Order: sequence, then C-alpha cells, then structure tokens
Amino acid sequence: MRRRILTTGTAVLTAAAAVLSGCGTAKEKQGGREAEKVQEAGLSAEDFESWNALLNENEITPDFQEALREFAFDSGSAVLSGQEENAVFSPLSLYYALAVLGTGAAGETGEELLKALGAEDAEELAEECGKLYRGYVYSEEWEKVMGEEYEGESPDSTIRLANSLWISQNLKLKQEYLDTCAEDFFASSYYVDFTDPKTGEQMGEWIGEQTEGVLTPRLELKPETLLAILNTLYFYGGWRDTFDEALTEEDSFTLEDGSQTEVPFMNRTDSMGSYIRGEGYTMAGLSTDHDCEMLFVLPDEGVEVQSLLEDPENMKEIFTGAPEEWTSGKIIWKVPKFSFGSSFELPEILKEMGMETMFDGAAADFSLMSDRSLFVDQVIQEAHIGVDEEGVEGAAYTMLALSGSAALQDEPEEIYMTLDRPFLFGIYDYKNDVWLFLGVCMDPSAES
Repeated sequence: MRRRILTTGTAVLTAAAAVLSGCGTAKEKQGGREAEKVQEAGLSAEDFESWNALLNENEITPDFQEALREFAFDSGSAVLSGQEENAVFSPLSLYYALAVLGTGAAGETGEELLKALGAEDAEELAEECGKLYRGYVYSEEWEKVMGEEYEGESPDSTIRLANSLWISQNLKLKQEYLDTCAEDFFASSYYVDFTDPKTGEQMGEWIGEQTEGVLTPRLELKPETLLAILNTLYFYGGWRDTFDEALTEEDSFTLEDGSQTEVPFMNRTDSMGSYIRGEGYTMAGLSTDHDCEMLFVLPDEGVEVQSLLEDPENMKEIFTGAPEEWTSGKIIWKVPKFSFGSSFELPEILKEMGMETMFDGAAADFSLMSDRSLFVDQVIQEAHIGVDEEGVEGAAYTMLALSGSAALQDEPEEIYMTLDRPFLFGIYDYKNDVWLFLGVCMDPSAES
C-alpha cells in the first residue's frame, strides 16, 4: 500500500487552499479565529534532555488514558456489534468531536457528555485533549529528527489529528468558546452558508487535505444547520518488519455463512512473537512505526466473531490482556490484504450511551457556546482502513451538526494466525495508551 501523499500541485489541495482562503475572509468579519499552531520544537537530535522534557510535558494523565480506553470499548462495542459486513470505526475521532461539543455544553447536557467522556470538568477535558494533540505533533517531529540523524531518512509514519468549526453566518458563538477550541483543540473556525451546496464540498475538501486524500466526502448538510464540528484522524504506520511480496499468494477466506472467497494473503514467520490464547479466540499483534501495534483477534473454529463484540467489557478484556496472559512463541502469520471503509449515523448509539439531552430541542443546553438555543441533529462518522505488505493506513472523520430549536427535525433512525475467517482488529498507540481504530473484517475481498 502506497501512502496517498498529496502535493501542493494537486487539485484537492489547490481547491482546499482557495476554500480556506475564502473562509478566512468571512471569518475575520464575523469574529472567528484561526487555530493556534503547535510550534516546531527545533531541537537537535543530540539534545535528549530537552526532547524528553518536551515530550513528558505533553504526556496525558493515567485518568485520561483510562477515560479514552473506556470510551473506546463502550462506543466500539455499540457501533460494531451486529455488523454483518466489514466495518471500521475510530473511537478517538468521535471522542474529540464530542469533546469539542462538550466544552460548550452546560447543565444536564454538559453532565451527560462529561460522564460519557470520563471527564471531571470541561476545562480538564480540553487541557488533556490539547496535550495529546501536541504530543502527537512533537513525537512525529522527534522521530523525523532522529531518523534523519541516525538512519539517513525519517520514518514513513504519522498520527495526525485535526479539528474545525463551520459556523452559519446567522449564529454568533461566544469568543471564550472559540478561544478554547483554537487553543486546546487547535480548531479554526470558518463562517459559511449552509444553504449553499458548495459548503458541503468545501468541508469535504478540508477533510481530504487532513487525511492525505484517503477520505474526500461530499457532505450533505441540512439548510437549517447552524454549526458543524469536524474532527479528522489520519494514521500511517509501516510494519517494523515488512511482509515479502514474493510470499503473497491467493488462498481461500471462509465467510460467516460458510461460503469461500479467494483473496491475497501475506505470509511471514516470527520466530519469537507474543500471543494470547483466550476463551474462544487467539490474539497476536504486528508492530508498526510510531510505537503502535495492529492487534488481530481470531475467533476459534465454530465461534462467531459477533459473540466477541456484543459486550464492551468482554471486548475490552480481549484487547487489553494483562501482561501475564501473553505467551512467547513462534507465530506463522497468514494475513489477508484488505482495504475497506465504513460510514455510520450515530445519534441512536450516543443516546444509548447516555447522551440524550443534546438531541432534545427543548432541553439541550449549549449556553457556554452561544446564547442561541441549539441542539444536535446529525452525528456521522466515515472511516477507512487499508493493509498491505508495507504497512497499515487508517483515516476517519466525525461530523456533529447542530441546528436551532426553532427548526427541530425528526431524529434519524506455535500458533497459526491464519486469518481465513472473520476476525477483529485494533490499532493501539502504546506510548499514549490510546486506541486509534477498532474494526471487524468479515470479507477482505469486499471494498467500499
């Protein structure tokens, strides 16, 4: 899989630059503001003390790590359980979008959001989100500096978050809220006309720019939309030990209904790997650059993959096995190449997770954001995952759209890791103890 690197000469970035330039003009008139920029560290490879101090300064707390972990498996189980096709979901992208929303919520709406996000208060939530964001930026710079100094080239890997606010000309947001978004979530604000179909195109081009062109949606927003919150997450990690393309060969993958499909499988043997044999499954992982790992969970013969997804606590126990559960041994890998995407409408799932009030036009309270009555009427996420001999690429965006209460709308309804049947996967950032993606592969030959 070649990374989809966009250059400044491409149509997407050229269009995006024009879009954001135009948005900037409107923004200045209406009192929005540009996002704060994370300044380059500018440190040399030899200055280990300063690098350590900078990275330690932006480490998130154990409590925030736990909050992200709980949210990942609560939301992951709710979204992926019952899926009959391939599916990939980013809990981190949804978390950030809800966190941006939550810093503008008050009363019962704010309490529900903070509880679901595992945060004590909005100020602490924004601070921790800011540290994780900066931590990813500085970690990428550090790896680039070290790679160029000691290996002659920087690693082809990244974890990149981005946030933005798209605001109707008919809505005035409080400056304090805009400042928090710009300073802690690094979100720029753009004033737009939601009755113009081009606005959805512009938002899609912004998403394309942030996700290296992996996702380029044409968003459809309701004319009565007053505010849209966008988050994107882009991940690329090359395998620490790549698969030899010469060993890739076609073989059969058994679908859940017992039928088979032919797909290319990547093959390799790790003479000393680590794995867990759990109740009804085996789990092992492949390391990528950027201190991440892609974990694969293979159900035992006769065990349906959905049975591992239904309970968030069970799902969390599987993916977060204790150190003493891991066993070392020879692992013979047979991994199908796959590339697919998913899109989800999430209001009902978020209500089931306890975030109900924000959808209620009469009860939603976003008074820290604006004096105007607002409620959430759209929550969507689209994600993509691709795996080949070189590495793994993942991208996601989450959009929350808010309308005014006067325009209330109806709610939208030696072991062998032979991954030749439906399996689970997750991409885990060990350094920050953060789950970036969770998914289920039902048919690696299917693309969407």
